[in-house]
Amino acid sequence: MDSTTLPHSSLPPVIPARRHAFFVDLDGTLAPIVDNPEDARLPEQTRDLLARLVKATDGAVAVISGRALADVDRILGALHLPVSGSHGLEFRLSAAREDAPMQSAGVPTAVIDRVEEFAVLHGVTSERKPGAIALHYRKAPDQGDACRAFVDTLVGEDPSLRSLHGKMVSEVALKGVDKGGAVERFMAAPAFAERSPVMVGDDVTDEDGFRAAQAMGGFGIKIGQGPTEAQHRIADVAGFADWLEEILR
Repeated sequence: MDSTTLPHSSLPPVIPARRHAFFVDLDGTLAPIVDNPEDARLPEQTRDLLARLVKATDGAVAVISGRALADVDRILGALHLPVSGSHGLEFRLSAAREDAPMQSAGVPTAVIDRVEEFAVLHGVTSERKPGAIALHYRKAPDQGDACRAFVDTLVGEDPSLRSLHGKMVSEVALKGVDKGGAVERFMAAPAFAERSPVMVGDDVTDEDGFRAAQAMGGFGIKIGQGPTEAQHRIADVAGFADWLEEILR
C-alpha cells in the first residue's frame, strides 16, 4: 500500500481488536465488485479473517450492506454474523439466522413498476430490495446519466424517498434509513457497547456509517479512491485484508 496514492485521509493505525466494534460493507470491501451482483463471492482468506476477528472481539463484528439481508447471508455462507441489510432497513442483531430481522415498510409499488419499466427500455438491470429499488448499469455504462436523472426525478416526486448513487448503480430508497442509523443501533446493543466503532466501506452509501462511527469516538475507513469523510483510507480489498491480518497478529 502506497500512502501517496491515498489522498485526503491516512492509512488506519494498527489497533487492538478487542477494544473495537467492526462494521463492514460487503461489495467492494469484503468481496470484489463483479459485473453481475449475483456472482459476488467472499474470498476464503477473507472469510477466515472475519471468523478470527469475531473471536478476537467476542462477536463485535457486523456486516452493513446495501444488499438484502438474505443475499448477504448467501454470500457469507457458513459464516454467521449480525447483519443490517438494504442500507439499514433490515436489522438482525443476533448471528443466529433463525432470528427474524426487524424491517419497516418498502418503496411504493407504483415506483417499483416505473423503475422496472425504465430498466427494460434502457437495457439495464433492476433489483428489488426491501426498502429500495436499484438500477445497475455496469453492463451499460453509457446509461449512467439517464439512470441517475430518472432516479432523482422519482425521488423529487415523493418526499418519503431519497436517491442513492453508487458505483454503477442508482437506487430509490426510503428516506431516514441509512448505514449510520445501523451503526448506532448496533452500538446500543451489549455485544458492541463500550467499544470504539470502526466503519469500513467503499462507496458513497457508506459515508453515513463513517460519520456515525466518528461521532461516537471511532473512525471510518474508505476503501479505494473518491471523496470521503472517513479519517482513514486503504487502497483496495486486498489491502483491507492485509490490515485485518495485521491487527489480528
